Amino acid sequence: MAAVITAMGLAGCATAPQSTPTQAAATEQQPAITEVFRDARQALESGEFGNARLHLQQLDPQQLPVNQRIEWLLLATEIAQGSQQSDEAALLLQQLDGYLEQVTPSQDARISYLKARQYEADGEYFAAARERVFVASQLPANLGQQNHEAIWQDLSQMPYEEITNRLQQNAGTELGQWLQLAELARRPDLGLDDQLRALQQWQQRYPLHPAARQLPGNLAHLSEIAAQRPQRVAVALPLSGPLAASGEAIRDGLLASYYSAQAKQQPTPDLTFIDTLSADSIDAVYAEALMAGAQWLIGPVNKQQVQHLQGLPTLSLPTLALNYADLTPATELPVDAIEPAQQQTIASNLYQFGLAPEDEAIQAADRAWADGYRRALVMVPEGDWGERIFESFRDYWLQLGGKISETRFYKNQNDYNPDIKALLNVDESNQRFKQMRQLLRQTTEFEPRRREDADWLFLVAQPQQARQIKPTLAFNFAGNLPVYATSHVYSGYPEADHDRDLNGIQFCDLPWVLEKGELYQQVEKSLPRGQGPYLRLYALGVDAYRLLPRLPQLQAFPDSQIGGVTGQLTLDPQRRVRRQTECAVFRAGEPQLIGSAD
Repeated sequence: MAAVITAMGLAGCATAPQSTPTQAAATEQQPAITEVFRDARQALESGEFGNARLHLQQLDPQQLPVNQRIEWLLLATEIAQGSQQSDEAALLLQQLDGYLEQVTPSQDARISYLKARQYEADGEYFAAARERVFVASQLPANLGQQNHEAIWQDLSQMPYEEITNRLQQNAGTELGQWLQLAELARRPDLGLDDQLRALQQWQQRYPLHPAARQLPGNLAHLSEIAAQRPQRVAVALPLSGPLAASGEAIRDGLLASYYSAQAKQQPTPDLTFIDTLSADSIDAVYAEALMAGAQWLIGPVNKQQVQHLQGLPTLSLPTLALNYADLTPATELPVDAIEPAQQQTIASNLYQFGLAPEDEAIQAADRAWADGYRRALVMVPEGDWGERIFESFRDYWLQLGGKISETRFYKNQNDYNPDIKALLNVDESNQRFKQMRQLLRQTTEFEPRRREDADWLFLVAQPQQARQIKPTLAFNFAGNLPVYATSHVYSGYPEADHDRDLNGIQFCDLPWVLEKGELYQQVEKSLPRGQGPYLRLYALGVDAYRLLPRLPQLQAFPDSQIGGVTGQLTLDPQRRVRRQTECAVFRAGEPQLIGSAD
C-alpha cells in the first residue's frame, strides 16, 4: 500500500504550483524539500516508518507552500498508519479535510485511499468501500486490481443485515450495484446453482460494472466449483437408538435441501444413508460408504467418533463431520506454526461443522464489546456443557481486553434469587447498611444497590430459566443491566405471552429460526407437528447439503464466506466451519432482528 500511495504521490508533486516570494524566503533555511520527500518515500516503501518520520521532521509544514504542505500531511498520515498510530492518522486526515478545495486530482485520490485505510482500521467497512468505489476511476490501471479486490474484502466484512440496509439506501449507484453483488453472494436461501443463476443475471443487468467485467474474490470460481461437485455422497447419522430423533431431523433437513434442488431441476448427487448405531464401528461406516461408491461422507455426529477421525493422518473419504472434536494445544495454533510431526495427527481431508455454542459465546462478546461494554458478569449453568461455553467466552473476552467481575454457575431450580443477589453483591450492600446503622445508632433510610463494577451480563439459559432470571435481575436493582445471551434463551417459536419477561435480552440465532424463509415454511407444513425442538438440527442438515460442494471454495479463499441458514459460514485453518449468526432483541415478547442502526 505504501508503494501504491507513493506512486500516486509522484504525479501529485509534479504538478505543484510555484511558491510565492514570501513562501520561498520562509523555506530557504529548510533542507531541499524534494530530496526530503524522496527520502521519506523510499523509507516508506521499505517499511522503515521510523526513518520516514525522521526525514519528514526536517521540514516545518507551516513554512511550506500549500501544495507541499498537503504533500507533507499525506506522507505523515501514511507514516502514522504504517506504524499503527491510528489516532494520529485520524488527526492528520482531519487537517487534510481543510485543504480539499486546494488539492490536485492526484492528491484527492490519495486522501480517499488513506481515508479508506483509516475506515478499515476502525472497522467501518461500508465507509471504506464507499471511498474505494469513489477513487477507483482515478487510479492508474496497475493499481486498479488491488483496489477492486479491496472493495470486495470490505463488503465481505460487513454484517449481512447491514448490506441489505445499505443496499436500499444506495439503489441506482455503482456502490449500490456492488452491494447487490455482496448480497447475492451472502444470501442464506441460495444454494450453489441458485447463486450461479443470480450472478449471471446480475452480470447481464450491469454489463459495464467493473465487477461484471472481472468477478471479485471467489465468485469467479463458482462455475468450476459447481462442475466438480461430488456425484455420490454417503450420509452417516444415528437413525436408531436414543439419538434417532436428532439424526432424523438432520436427515430430513438435508433431504429438504436435496428435494428443493431437484424441484428447480438442479444437479443432485446420489445419496446413501448409513445408520451409525447399526454399524460395528466408524471403520465399518467408511467401508459401507466406499462399497456404495461414495466420493464424500457427511457425518458422523458422535463427538468421540469425530475425535477419533481428527487424530488420523488421512481418511479413506473426504468427510464433513457434523460435530467438533476437542482441539489439542497443537491444533489451536495456526497451521504454519505446527511442527510437521504434529501436523500428521490432523486428518488432512476432515472438515468439521456443527452448532457449537462456543461460536455464539464469542459473538455475544463481540457485540457487547462493540457496544462499549468492558466489565462483564457471567451466569451459566453448572456442568461440563456450561463450563465449556464459559471457557470459550472467558478466553475470548479477556483476549479482547475485557474484564470478568464475577461468574456464577447455577443449578436448575425454581428460585434464582440467591444466585443473582450473590452475583450482584446485593447481600454485601445490605450488610454494609446494617453495620452503618449500628454505628450511627439511628434510623436511616436505605435502598440496596447492586455492584457498580460491571456493565453487562453474559447469560446462558434455557427459556424457562431465563424467564425467571431476567425479572429477578430487576427485583435486585439490575433491571437496566444489558443482557446478552446465547440462542438457548429462545425456544425457536414466538411465545409472546411467555417471553415478555425476556424483553431487552439480546441474543444471536440461526437465520433459519429468525427469518423463517421459504424452505423453512415448506418443512413446517410437511411435518405433522412442525420441527418442534429439533428445528436447529433441521437447519444443520440443510446447510450440510449445501456446504459440501463449497468446501474447496472456502479452503482456497480463506477470507470468503457462504450464506447459510445456520449463519454466515467460514473455514478456519483447522478446516472447522465457523458461523456468524443473526442477532435479535426481545421486544413485546418476540425476537426482532437487530439491524445496523441498532
